[in-house]
Order: sequence, then C-alpha cells, then structure tokens
Amino acid sequence: MTSLNNQYTFGKPTRLQEPAMAQQTGVELEREYVWDDLHRSCVDALHGQIKKEFDASIVYLKYAAYFAQEKINLPGFEKFFFHAAGEEREHGIKLIEYALMRGKEPVNKNTFQLDYSYKVPAATNGLSALEDALKKEQEVTLSIRNLIKVCEGDKNDYHLVDYLTGEYLDEQHKGQRELAEKIATLRKMTGSDDAPKEGRKLAEFLFDKNHM
Repeated sequence: MTSLNNQYTFGKPTRLQEPAMAQQTGVELEREYVWDDLHRSCVDALHGQIKKEFDASIVYLKYAAYFAQEKINLPGFEKFFFHAAGEEREHGIKLIEYALMRGKEPVNKNTFQLDYSYKVPAATNGLSALEDALKKEQEVTLSIRNLIKVCEGDKNDYHLVDYLTGEYLDEQHKGQRELAEKIATLRKMTGSDDAPKEGRKLAEFLFDKNHM
C-alpha cells in the first residue's frame, strides 16, 4: 500500500497524481521550466520587428530633415516627424531590452541591416508626408500583429503577447487615429487638387502653425 507521505508532499500533487489531474482538467502540465524559454520562431519574428521599428525611425528622420530645410521651412511638420522618429527608435530599444530580459540575442548579427534607401519625393508636401506616415504606421501595426500570431502558436508565449497587445498595439492605434485626423483636417483646408496653388500653400502654412 502506498503511504500517505508518498502520495502527498506538503499538500502539493506528486508525479503520481499529475496525470490524473491533467486528465480531469484537460490541461497538459509543464514538466520543467527554463528561464530563457522564448521560442526560436518568436525570437526571429521579434528580430524582424526590431528592424521594422528602426527603419520607420529612419524614414521619419528624413521627413523631419526635409521640412527643416530653409526653402521648405515648416517647423510644425519638422517637430512632428522628429518626435515620431524618436518614438519609433524608443520602440526598437524597448524590444531590444525585452529580448535581453528573456535571455535572447537582441538582433541577428548576420541579417540585421537597417534600410537607408528611402528618399523623400522632391514634390513632397505636408499632406503627402502625413499620408506616407500613416501607411508606414499601418505596416508597423501589421508586423506587430504577425509577431503576435507567431508567438501565439504552439509555443504560446503569454508574456510577450500581452506586452505587445497592451503597450504596442494600443499606441499604434492611437497614432494612426491621430494621423488620420490630421490628414482629414489638412484636406479640408487645402481643398481639391485643382485648387489654386497659392491657396493650398497658405492652408499648409496655417495648418503647420496651428495643428502640428
């Protein structure tokens, strides 16, 4: 006969009891835990997201520099895009810190190359820049969602999924809403594409001064 001490240890289920408990609850019990357990597929997707954040930062820096030129001189747009570049850079740094916290390399040294190829179109104005920024934010948001899907797979990583959903997606949706509002307002102020150029330039100047 199995003794009482062999069946119970300080009120906790023993290995003899675990299979029965798992069968009753329908939950597979973990047998062991390793602290740096972030799955390889999730790490690879995280590396891709880190690159995505820094690439977006570079694009916004180029727009900020464009609007800072003396011949363009739209300080509101300049400030907005410098701030946006800083936010994307911060997002990338936070993900690097997260990877390090989980005991993983923050970037793949063999494949991590930032994209400096983007060129601001010569005929860029405030409206087209905001529209491009919204497209870029949508790309980043889609990438985050795909990262979540990867980490929700067979190796369900609850902590990273919660972190991405609660902090990153929330900020992405708010940022996209802000951009959509600015685009709608500027479109109303500048009018249609066939409106007089002087009037559109004045509207852009006033928008830069009062809404950026």
